[in-house]
Amino acid sequence: MRRIAVLLVALLSSGALCAAQEERPGEVTVGGELILRIRFSAGGMTPQQRADAITTRLRTILADPNIQPEDIVVKPAAGGEAAIYVKDNLLITVDRRHADFHKTTPLKLGEIWAKHLRKVIPEVNVKPR
Repeated sequence: MRRIAVLLVALLSSGALCAAQEERPGEVTVGGELILRIRFSAGGMTPQQRADAITTRLRTILADPNIQPEDIVVKPAAGGEAAIYVKDNLLITVDRRHADFHKTTPLKLGEIWAKHLRKVIPEVNVKPR
């Protein structure tokens, strides 16, 4: 029994606990508005790091005051994934893990996210006076 307890402590301190913490969802927000939730790591980045990268891209995209809902498109990407672009600027890659989580394909999930973005982006994109 003591061996099991020692093994459990070793696993928790060696990274298993960090892996569990790593998978906390990252939130993409703009102006306090929740845009998307990133649930899984990819490309060596935690969910929060991915969310931060997407937020940075979104802020750059929002510098254009003339974004229209039809400027947000979904395109197939490498490896069966999908990518959401805003005026030819990559915003997010929709990976297989997120699609599996939502019981759909990356392309279909991309369309769902894009539909949401088409509603939300014009609301958070403040036009100059």
